[in-house]
Amino acid sequence: MDASTESPWLTVREVALHYRVSTRTITRWVATGEIRSHRIGPGRLVRIHRTELENEQQQYLSAAS
Repeated sequence: MDASTESPWLTVREVALHYRVSTRTITRWVATGEIRSHRIGPGRLVRIHRTELENEQQQYLSAAS
């Protein structure tokens, strides 16, 4: 799948793979507000917008310089 067809919304698992942490860690980060997320539908589906990862990366790079 190329970047043009990728969804801007990521699952908890996809974000966990990105950060190389467990899904439980991502769930905890969502609960504490370290990562903004959105609940989708009447169930417990949690999705994280791709821009949240980009914003986190920019903050990290700004703090490092």
